[in-house]
Amino acid sequence: MDYPSFFRSVTGMSPYPYQVRLGEHDWPDLLDIPTGLGKTAAVVVSWLWKLSTGSDQATRRLVYCLPMRVLVDQTADAARRWIDAARPTLEAAGCAVPTVAVLRGGDVDDEWDANPDRPCLIVGTQDLLLSRALNRGYAMSRYRWPIHFAWLHNDATWVFDETQLMGVGVETGSQLQAFRDRLGTAAPSRSLWMSATLDPAQLRTVDWLDDGRVQRAWTRGELGADDLREEAVLRRTTAVKPLSVSKTRLEAKDKNYARDLAKTVVGAHGTSQALTLVVVNRVARAQEIFRALQKLDPPAKLALVHARMRAQDRREQESVLLEGEGSRIVVATQAIEAGVDVSAETLFTELAPWPSLVQRFGRCNRRGESAGARVVWVDVDDKAADEHPPYAAQDLHTARGLLETLTDAGPTSLGAVAFTPPSVVRPVVRRKDLLELFDTTPDLLGQDLDVSRFVRDEQDTDVLVYWRPASSEDETAPSETEPAAHAGELCRVGVGNFRGFLDKLRKRERAEKVALAWTWNTVAGEWERLDGVRPGQVIRLDVRAGGYEDGIGWTGDTFGPGVTPVAEAAAVPMQAMEDDRETESPTWVPLTDHLADVEREAGELVGAVLEDGASMAASWPGGAWSPERVRSAVRTAARWHDVGKAHREFQSRLLRATETGHEPPPAGDGPWAKAGHRRMARHVERRYFRHELASALAWRKWAASVDDASRSNSAVVGEDRLRALVAYLIAAHHGKVRLSIRSVPGETRPNEGVGATGNGSAASAQPRDPLFARGVWHGDVLPSVALPDGTVLGPIELDLSCMKLGPGSWLEEALSLRDDPELGPFRLAYLESLVRIADWRGSAKPSTPVGRVDEIGGGA
Repeated sequence: MDYPSFFRSVTGMSPYPYQVRLGEHDWPDLLDIPTGLGKTAAVVVSWLWKLSTGSDQATRRLVYCLPMRVLVDQTADAARRWIDAARPTLEAAGCAVPTVAVLRGGDVDDEWDANPDRPCLIVGTQDLLLSRALNRGYAMSRYRWPIHFAWLHNDATWVFDETQLMGVGVETGSQLQAFRDRLGTAAPSRSLWMSATLDPAQLRTVDWLDDGRVQRAWTRGELGADDLREEAVLRRTTAVKPLSVSKTRLEAKDKNYARDLAKTVVGAHGTSQALTLVVVNRVARAQEIFRALQKLDPPAKLALVHARMRAQDRREQESVLLEGEGSRIVVATQAIEAGVDVSAETLFTELAPWPSLVQRFGRCNRRGESAGARVVWVDVDDKAADEHPPYAAQDLHTARGLLETLTDAGPTSLGAVAFTPPSVVRPVVRRKDLLELFDTTPDLLGQDLDVSRFVRDEQDTDVLVYWRPASSEDETAPSETEPAAHAGELCRVGVGNFRGFLDKLRKRERAEKVALAWTWNTVAGEWERLDGVRPGQVIRLDVRAGGYEDGIGWTGDTFGPGVTPVAEAAAVPMQAMEDDRETESPTWVPLTDHLADVEREAGELVGAVLEDGASMAASWPGGAWSPERVRSAVRTAARWHDVGKAHREFQSRLLRATETGHEPPPAGDGPWAKAGHRRMARHVERRYFRHELASALAWRKWAASVDDASRSNSAVVGEDRLRALVAYLIAAHHGKVRLSIRSVPGETRPNEGVGATGNGSAASAQPRDPLFARGVWHGDVLPSVALPDGTVLGPIELDLSCMKLGPGSWLEEALSLRDDPELGPFRLAYLESLVRIADWRGSAKPSTPVGRVDEIGGGA
């Protein structure tokens, strides 16, 4: 089968010549194709073809980054259809069929990261994707940040679509590709930018240079002469869209604007059986116009589409927009500007910056099939623009001047407009920023570095809000056992808008002596009253707080009726630093057997993703980091990863729950890695205890004590860099102990716990200022543990002196791994994530469970 035949079998349509070029040749850096000509199909189907043919350009992950969440479902649905149609070809070629993962506000697929050895198409918004690529993922567990960071930077092709709406996301994407090229990745990764209006100068960021001196040469894909001979291409590129200005205009302090524009729209729509689309610049104005249309009750279905709705409301409204036929009037915001596959017969749009108008015009007579199509623009007074952003009056002034010279808004007329985009100075993520972000340790207050300025232009940053009822009349704080928010509950709200809402809510809280806004502290594992707002934050509101109306979305009204809560999905508990959810299992599993299971899974996983070959050799420079040594380090880390579970504190936590009626372990088979119950005690004597730190310290002590013969026979023991790598991989396998080791406020100090001797306790009297961190005390004695290879570790005294600064410290060794020019942050994150996935898989498939087995799952 050749590529054109494959394309037809997958999409049901014959490819345009440019689509064939994309499938048969290497991809360009820029793809400059007019709207409506199948760019998404061109890229996705080409990727599927390259997978099936074993092309070096076919990375395991295709990351499709979009500026608006309204585009995500549309793209993901189309991709699923194409993948399903391609299944016979892929299976015949022996290629795994890709999965599709969705990452957008209100809908986050958290399962894709468990299968790095399987092809996956990840479709998401720039907020969720770029924040993850910066190791500060919005709307996800902080402890999974390093996994997403790893998979998005290694063996991944990024596709940035509708870049004209991405703002600073374009520069950030360019910088991240430059960092991948300079710092190295575990497998090849690249980027493709798609837009008919993108200026390549926006991509020439400070680090996108060769050796800091020569600009990179860009390759561009465009329509060729053969494309322009296609009838469908001609129809779309020459479509006529008569342009006029509305008599209704937005004036400053005009209270009748929504009513007047609604009347104008209804009059223009008449008895049309097509779509009339009304695009305005602010959500609040869209809501007012929608309410006015409801009062007029025209003979058409009405819908309101904007980004400030919960998932169910949004789906119901978007279904009207995407029906494809019938009499409809849809009011929308900028959420409709990007490539949503709709074609209105009549388009009303408020005055907006020229690039935004060009995109809006593309939603009218999109296929060039309507003889009665028309575009009407609504002028916005300069004072109104100043009072009602998001656009600057100067940008509107420039656009108004261009519109006044036109009578048509079709592609030919717009192509003749001489428009030079204004120069914009935006924040640029630098190498120093990326390296600092590699460390995911929160500060002492549980806060993190803010990446919002690199993700989206400042005025567009959001928080995620959800509503829950109080569990009782006198509730002082939500229950710690309350399930975490699920996708269907979340509503995105602009940070500035929410701060204004919070100011009003605070007054009400003081007056009524209630607390209605909360956040979860992942360090302390407890609810805290909301104090300050930052982008990407997840905020729980009491339903009495208001702020939302079904069918309308976020209103910010604190005195309206209570909000209807969304029905709960599968209950996923909130997560805290000291939780060991992966240990909560329906069956008891001996520690030695679990170590064997995880080592087995690690061997299979590294064999699948770190295969020998040209791409592997190009990605791993050799020497200390040769492919074989790297694979050995991962397997060794897997063998040792849970040795610290032999610690008395951990075993006590497993056994404590049996006192409340849970199934006790069989006699004489400990120490245990997994407990036969789902509710493990959070702590017994030591708060914040982390078994993986004890495991890493045990490895360091053992590896430093082996004899010379063992050193010469094993590189992972004999070489300092590899020993340090194994220690790091062991410590990092839950994402909670990585670059730094430090104690946590509220942690149990030595001599404050119960008992002073015994397994897991200090071997000798503690000094006046003892070292302790994450529940481990300097001098703790780890009991004997049998490793899967038959090695029996004697009792090991744990040494925390490495948490001090200076030569040989944990921090120094971890930073040396991160900054090693032949390893670097992307490869290091990749290796730590392989160990984590092996742990999940080994936990899900225990070879020798003891007791009942009903539903064993992976980790968090």
